[in-house]
Amino acid sequence: MLASFAVYILCFIVAVIAVKIIAKYNKMLGIVGVDINKSDQPKLPESAGIALLIPLWIVTLLEFWRTGNTSFLAWATMVSGFSIIGFADDTKHKFAARTLPWKLRAAFIATISILFAFFFFENNIIMVVLASLYLAGLASFENTFAGLNGWEIGSGFIISLFFALVLYGSPYFMLAVALNASILGLLVFNVYPAKVFPGDSGTLLIGSALAGLIIMTQNFSLMVVTFLFFIPHMLDFAIKIITNPKDLSQQKEKPYVLNNRNELEIPKSKKLDFAKFLILLFGPKKEFVLVAIIWAIVAFNCLLWYLLLL
Repeated sequence: MLASFAVYILCFIVAVIAVKIIAKYNKMLGIVGVDINKSDQPKLPESAGIALLIPLWIVTLLEFWRTGNTSFLAWATMVSGFSIIGFADDTKHKFAARTLPWKLRAAFIATISILFAFFFFENNIIMVVLASLYLAGLASFENTFAGLNGWEIGSGFIISLFFALVLYGSPYFMLAVALNASILGLLVFNVYPAKVFPGDSGTLLIGSALAGLIIMTQNFSLMVVTFLFFIPHMLDFAIKIITNPKDLSQQKEKPYVLNNRNELEIPKSKKLDFAKFLILLFGPKKEFVLVAIIWAIVAFNCLLWYLLLL
């Protein structure tokens, strides 16, 4: 337990430092995003989430040195691949230019997912397919469950905490600890009012890392239960499919309207996502209040399935 605590502190500190450096560098290069839900619409450094690769690789290499287990290297390599795909998408802001074509992006994600799944289930084609879908699905859910300061990273932090609890006592617990601490280091800068955006490089990193941890256990039951941790993400996707099937990524119009009380409202188009559905239920909310409600829902859902798993 003392070693876990030391790893947590180390990863948190390294993540904070890495995010600050990467954010400064990205802003200098013009890799920025517009915080569209603020009245002054400030430009913030984009794709700071890729910085999390640094603490994750440090712990991965330490664990590989300690155990000689090559699955640790496979995990970190897979996560790096997802993050790099996201970074390629982040270099063009969605309100300024066309992003990476979704077919090309999907092809890269599918290839990485299949290769990683095959590494652990090479003698079971059915499990290769299921694990690939699980990996690509969780990465995509984490990536699309976004749009407000701290929404995706806070949710990722909560879910990764429960993943760590699930993996307690397993050979992969230390990686789960490192992931949770690293996400917290990013959340420090992304919570309202955000100073950086995680970008797809951050959200894809988190989603793929979470899925990869469970795949490494080769436990199908854990895959099923932890998939249910993402029910709010699934609802978000379903709501978008129903109300806005032609623009799931919400690139064609700004998704929220800011009223004179600095509260978020739904645009007249009534194209919804999970957050806007909550606004429909509870009325206009300030951004940080809306995100807090989302966090509470995510935490309650995770707690429910975790208790059922015990």
